[in-house]
Amino acid sequence: MKLLRREFLHLAAGAAAVPATAFRLAWAQEAHQRVRVATGLLATWQSTAWLGAEAGLFKKRGIDMTLPAIAVGGPQAAAGLIRGDWEFAHTGTLPVAEEVLKGRDIVILATPTSEFSNSFVMTRKEISQLTQLTGKKVGILTETGQTSVAARITVEKAGATATYVPLIKFDRIYAALAAGEIDAGALPIDLRFTGQARYGWNAFPIHEFGTPSIFASTRKLIASNRELVMNVMKGFVETIHLFKTRPDIVVPLLQRYLKIDDRKAAEDLYAFHVPVFQKVPRPSFPGMQTLRELLAPKYPAAASLKESDIADPSFIDELQRNGFIARLYAADGK
Repeated sequence: MKLLRREFLHLAAGAAAVPATAFRLAWAQEAHQRVRVATGLLATWQSTAWLGAEAGLFKKRGIDMTLPAIAVGGPQAAAGLIRGDWEFAHTGTLPVAEEVLKGRDIVILATPTSEFSNSFVMTRKEISQLTQLTGKKVGILTETGQTSVAARITVEKAGATATYVPLIKFDRIYAALAAGEIDAGALPIDLRFTGQARYGWNAFPIHEFGTPSIFASTRKLIASNRELVMNVMKGFVETIHLFKTRPDIVVPLLQRYLKIDDRKAAEDLYAFHVPVFQKVPRPSFPGMQTLRELLAPKYPAAASLKESDIADPSFIDELQRNGFIARLYAADGK
């Protein structure tokens, strides 16, 4: 008994010698789990994770969300997710489907927006028709990304044969078009109105074949830590609610994210996007058949590709079924 008592006192003394701050630090590290997110594009419709992180919505759920890679391109965002460079990614449906057909682990959890004209082929003001792009240079993000492929299809369907120049980021495409280094470029709606007002550029909608921008993770992470993924998706849905209901918070954040100095331009951009963000961002692919046809020449298995092969709607389904989403909007009467 004396030996046990001495051991107890020794342990107690040792514990007392450990600064209280160490316990607080250990608790904080346990309470907040680090999560990394990448975005393929610097665009409003891929801003959800960043907005939620800046507004503190993920933090309140014990998630320390960082975005180490912004606007790296859709294929690169998907590839980094598979490599383990980050746990979640905003990217396009096309890069996800292609990686799945390669046998790699990536899965869509949500489609934050409905399908809408979010990107445009912008041309110099003297080019008033897409047919005039034959023999001209068109700036795109990458060779294989969803927006780039859709831009090329849009130009080709107009009957033009152009040369495509990968420039990785929208701001580089914008700068190259402004400098006259290219004749046209694929740009998001965020930059469309600026280009029209400042340079008189013409805008032609890019039709992305019914495959919206998405939010993805891996099946491995879902299997190993479903609770974490669910908490991220709760924060994701809460961020969409914030976007749709709190312009006083979101507009200044959008100005920072997109580097827009003009408050009125940011307000217009915000107002445009409010109706396209979905209260229930369940994965949905109205252009699934078009996606199969696009990928089939390269991947024969694409002919039988199903939505369940590329998406896991269970998180959004659960949040809808248990009333989580309805309660968000009921609280403010929306």
